[in-house]
Amino acid sequence: LRREGPLVGIDRSFAIYDEADQRAVLRQAMADTNASERVFAPGAISSVVSSAKNELKGPADLASSPKGQLDRIAAIVWKRYDELLRENNAVDFDDLLLLACRVFETSDRALEKWQDRYQHILVDEYQDTNRAQYVLLRYLAGFKQNLAVVGDDDQSVFSWRGADVRNILDFERDYPNAKVVKLEQNYRSTQRILDAAHSVVRNNAARKEKKLWTDRQGGSDIVVMQAYDESHEAEIVAREIERLQREGEAHGTRDVAVLYRTNAQSRAIEDKFRAFGLAYQIVGGVSFYQRREVKDTLAYLRLIRNPQDAFALARVLNTPPRGLGDKTRAALLASAREHEISVGEALEKAELITTIPRRQQEALVAFGKIIARLRVSGEQLALPRLIDELVERTGYETYLKDGTEEGEERWANVQELRTLAEDYVALPQDEQLPSFLEEIALVSDVDEYQDAKPAATLITMHAVKGLEFPVVFMTGMEEGVFPHMRAIESGKESELEEERRLCYVGITRAKDRAYLTYARRRSLFGHTNMNPPSRFLTELPSEGVELRGDVETEERDSWAELDWERDRGRYEERKQARRDAMLAGLPGSWTARDDDEEVTVAFPDKGVKKLMASFAKLARAEGSLGR
Repeated sequence: LRREGPLVGIDRSFAIYDEADQRAVLRQAMADTNASERVFAPGAISSVVSSAKNELKGPADLASSPKGQLDRIAAIVWKRYDELLRENNAVDFDDLLLLACRVFETSDRALEKWQDRYQHILVDEYQDTNRAQYVLLRYLAGFKQNLAVVGDDDQSVFSWRGADVRNILDFERDYPNAKVVKLEQNYRSTQRILDAAHSVVRNNAARKEKKLWTDRQGGSDIVVMQAYDESHEAEIVAREIERLQREGEAHGTRDVAVLYRTNAQSRAIEDKFRAFGLAYQIVGGVSFYQRREVKDTLAYLRLIRNPQDAFALARVLNTPPRGLGDKTRAALLASAREHEISVGEALEKAELITTIPRRQQEALVAFGKIIARLRVSGEQLALPRLIDELVERTGYETYLKDGTEEGEERWANVQELRTLAEDYVALPQDEQLPSFLEEIALVSDVDEYQDAKPAATLITMHAVKGLEFPVVFMTGMEEGVFPHMRAIESGKESELEEERRLCYVGITRAKDRAYLTYARRRSLFGHTNMNPPSRFLTELPSEGVELRGDVETEERDSWAELDWERDRGRYEERKQARRDAMLAGLPGSWTARDDDEEVTVAFPDKGVKKLMASFAKLARAEGSLGR
């Protein structure tokens, strides 16, 4: 797009707006189109627009086939949103793919040029590609078919970001001459962990058959632990971590990760870890590039680079405070529109703005002179020195260094950004700033994983993908929690299969030990539910799994109907109504299997299923025959 952008109406010096900038533009677009934020959440509209862009659609496409009122409003807002982006000479992340595809759709010359440029194309994580990425690759591969992809369909867990598992499942259909190489040797986990993960994911219909193996044969059993509620669950996790440390089976808390399906589950775990004095870090908090002081500094740099960037100007106009509020900003924008110039040019001519008080006008003129000087410096200085001058001239350094610990920490973050800028000094001077801003904008919003920090990692199932730990706890293994209730209520097998793939990802993060925990009752989202154990527990192998019920807490008597250690074949006789929401079937056979019982049950809608009695929480129906 830096080279071919004009083919689709994009100036080559465009800025790339990150998520925060996109939200600001979207809110402005909603205000301009009278779309009430009280009725339509900006996040919901943003999601609709992003999904449509990833499908290579435009506002007119969405307007022509809306699924509801949200789509109709989103189409109107989207049109204005794109207008605002172009007025500010900017694109968002989704535009990078959408517009690249449009370049190739528009110009055969450009397509042939870029096909010739890339003799071979290698793609990693192909299972996470969306429609736009898929089409872009089809364009670039062209008639040469010079494409090699690496991916694992069993780890496709980002459909909510637009990823389509069919891209990898249909690869051989799209490229009939493709050679498939199965990379089945695993270098991370023990065989027992791999067997457990495979036993779960093999239940998916939409997958390529493969089975991982490793030289690390055997290993510790997979441990399934039952708890009374979420607090008790967090306690047994904390106690087990203490035991592992005490007995030398974990070198420290940094060897441990605690996974959960939703962020809301972390609260009970955090509370209990604090009570036990266990250090932890949440991977999912504010990442470096989202910290206020980092975004402020980057906004200054963006304004130096692109004087048309009104949203960067809005961020720094009164940072540090200069007495330049919303009215001053509105007057500046009005002046730019009146004279048909950019906001940067309007700022340079701020003395012509007479609709604001004299004090604000003088402050605006002074600010304009600072930015003008910095723009000159931006053409002369190396990037780190430009940052030095920026924080000094704007007063930002003094603003941050207010004598507090927080101020020092914020200043340290700006210094860290400067350290990063040092990596760009080898480039020609005029390429340093644009390359720096572009690469930072393209950094994904994955939170920094501080590998050296001596603390247990608390992290969602999605965020943990790509990481590994000696010990992994997967919490909340209950129906409605994991798999998520959304997937269950959707009625779509594809959504349940993605949840199962997510379970596979979680288990395979463990190198040496994997624990799966569930609670008999859980308070979540303002409700207390008594959900049955996750179906994924019933899919674990019959061998290599240890079942535990905690015996150390005073609540033991209230949930001891199932004594996992002494009498796992005994069932409480209770009314069928307690279970028919989950299991409404006719038992066909019972088979003893490794100290448990396998039950074959015929369901009216789901057909015949085999269940392990200890996991399925089966009850004898009133009036039932036999066992």
